[in-house]
Amino acid sequence: MSVTLIEQVLTELKKQGATEAEVVYSEGSGVSISCREGEVDTIENNVDKSMIITAYKNQAKGSASTAVVDDENVQLTIQKALTIAGLTEADEAAGLADKSLLATDFKDLGTYFDNEVEGEALVDMALAAHQGAIDYAQSVGQSITIDEANVQLGEGHSIYANSNDFLGEKHGSNASASVVGIAEKDGMMEREYWWDAERDLSRFPALEDIGQIAAQRTLERLGSRKIKSCKAPVLFDPAMAKSLIGHMLSAISGSALYQEASFLKNDLNEQILPEWLSLFEDPFVLGGFASRNFDSNGVQTKQRLIIESGTLTGFLLSVYSARRLGLETTGNAGGAHNIMVQSNNGFDDNLIKTMDRGLFVTSMMGQGVNAVTGDYSRGASGFWVENGEIQFPVSELTIAGNLKDMFSHLVGVGADFDLRSKIHTGSWLIEEMTIAGD
Repeated sequence: MSVTLIEQVLTELKKQGATEAEVVYSEGSGVSISCREGEVDTIENNVDKSMIITAYKNQAKGSASTAVVDDENVQLTIQKALTIAGLTEADEAAGLADKSLLATDFKDLGTYFDNEVEGEALVDMALAAHQGAIDYAQSVGQSITIDEANVQLGEGHSIYANSNDFLGEKHGSNASASVVGIAEKDGMMEREYWWDAERDLSRFPALEDIGQIAAQRTLERLGSRKIKSCKAPVLFDPAMAKSLIGHMLSAISGSALYQEASFLKNDLNEQILPEWLSLFEDPFVLGGFASRNFDSNGVQTKQRLIIESGTLTGFLLSVYSARRLGLETTGNAGGAHNIMVQSNNGFDDNLIKTMDRGLFVTSMMGQGVNAVTGDYSRGASGFWVENGEIQFPVSELTIAGNLKDMFSHLVGVGADFDLRSKIHTGSWLIEEMTIAGD
């Protein structure tokens, strides 16, 4: 994509009456290969391009986009953006970030790697993941059906530019693989999976290992049963614990705050987690899944503590949401950047033993979270623990509580950190929740 074309778009918008303007150009490509029953099922290739053009006329905003980026369609998109701006009510919070806030430091964040692999090699990778699951099941004298073994590679490039003389580029790559297994016992079917992801394919774990973990998780679910309703400690495995942090991040995002749709709207500078826990945001992690030099407004990103010694010290604000709230942008247009859990108490090597008795949650379903009140209720499955040891798998349960209460009654964080996304954490042990079963 020619940077010159983007500059020409901005010039044309100004010439036709836009007081401010911004352009986002993105392109990406990828390949996905799925195998079933030891044979290739699907091979998908994708190549995408798009341009989003936003024009402002004295704080009246108009946006339009095109997936065909040629001269004719770009000109049509310019006209649509200007027309919409001319028909829109002025919004005092609309407009570009002040020049003083725009990024000027562009670090090499190690987010792009040349992961190009021949299609046949990708097929071999998917088949290896499939075979790893089959081999593990056979090694423990069990039978398993692999519903899908999938491998994906992708890369993307984007440019953000605006009429305040800002232009920044981002380039990223990704590789991922997943295996879904199905097993049966006494007429009851269980389904589980495992996956992994890296930006750099050369750092990817052995595909056979991904299949093995998927098979192990599936077979461990056999013989699952319900338990009696009770109140007990609940241990969320790392992947499930990430969802709790995700609810917190959603509640401190600017859009939730100015729409009065957040259970944390009045908790800035209040303690919401134990004093021993902090959450650190780091946009500059090499190869991080959410590493950015600038946010979606072009604002310079920065390292900071969102939670410091249990206290909420900052929100996640874009330029627009900050203006709506009468605050300063935090460089979080587009979301949080690489959240790291930190603990002054260290991390527990065996939270199952620490819990002693309770529910170990490894899977959840449903969307029973009230963003306004923090009330929390979700379907769950996992394992019942007694005397610090897993006793049997459980399913068809509902766990309930309130997120603020859950956060304040966090007992410990595990050393079993999951690094497969922008949130890095171990397991979370909550002191007590309501468990609904039989």
